Amino acid sequence: MSLELANDHPNAWALFGATGVTGQMVLEQAMQRGHRPLLVGRDPQRLMALAAPRGLEFRQANLADPESLAVALKGRRALLNVAGPFSETGLPLIRAALSAGLSYADLNGEAPALQRLLDMDGEARRAGLTLVGGAGFGIAASDGLAAMVSGALGGADWLRISVASDSAHDSPAVAESTLAVLAGGGREIIDGEVVRRNLGRRRWRVLGADGSRQAFASAPLADLVGARHATGVRQIVAGVPMPASQAAVLSVIAPVLPALLKIPTVRRQILSSSGHSGVAGLRAPVSRVWVEGGRGDARCTGRLEGGEGYAMAAEIAVRAMEAICGGKAPIGAHTPATAFGPDFIRSVNGVRINFDVKP
Repeated sequence: MSLELANDHPNAWALFGATGVTGQMVLEQAMQRGHRPLLVGRDPQRLMALAAPRGLEFRQANLADPESLAVALKGRRALLNVAGPFSETGLPLIRAALSAGLSYADLNGEAPALQRLLDMDGEARRAGLTLVGGAGFGIAASDGLAAMVSGALGGADWLRISVASDSAHDSPAVAESTLAVLAGGGREIIDGEVVRRNLGRRRWRVLGADGSRQAFASAPLADLVGARHATGVRQIVAGVPMPASQAAVLSVIAPVLPALLKIPTVRRQILSSSGHSGVAGLRAPVSRVWVEGGRGDARCTGRLEGGEGYAMAAEIAVRAMEAICGGKAPIGAHTPATAFGPDFIRSVNGVRINFDVKP
């Protein structure tokens, strides 16, 4: 599909944030698959340094200038935003895309920003365009897996999502996005609503393929919003790898956590445990998602395993653009599972999924 798309529409989409760590990986993945995206950003010198050796076009645009953004995007079918924090970049770029007649996708992992995108469903439908939030590893893995687990149960009563993204890279933008999420305090889906709860108050362990157990604690992941959107399940908790002792401390200090996150040693420790700070080292990175669900006495656990988190995110993002530009995504506001189907995540190289169902 990518070669056919590249031959028919080699310049179909624009990429905002290409100069960052994630953006450069997305760009390389795109070019390997035959695409030649327009590069859009705030720094013309950095854009030129990236675009010129690859023979790509670039345009400068400022988030604070909606008119310049809309003008820069004219002539493309879709915009991919890989520049976080998405609480800052998401809305201006969505507005600019809709104004210029483009569909939009991003790699957002921030719950408020994802919910805001989903709330723009009416605007997207009136414009006849597609908005997709969370088209990277995390949301694309967990909402698809959640949909499969809930489907296997005939509609789950509850879901528990455990996300362990293994990274070999250190991205300042992703780090800031992660810390912004944690500083906002804990969240869970209770009776269908996003409810504030202390960070780390829920703790559990999941079973790995090798029989080992990994400790997790509840965190305000965007996966909560994505899974609710994809499944309609009304009781959902999500978490990240975290020792029980650390989770207990975080739950107690949650009110002062925003201040503590200004301390470098605290920031590094939080990022290391969340898997977003290049923690893989010399070993081969493996990213995992577990989704456990129940309906009455029945239980189902889905386990997804893939490769390095940033590399997976880059491939997922480019595949999302292929689907959108190829006319294979419905109009409206979506997460990956509702835009491309729950099995979308299976198309990513190296992804393995298995299920354990107990009637």
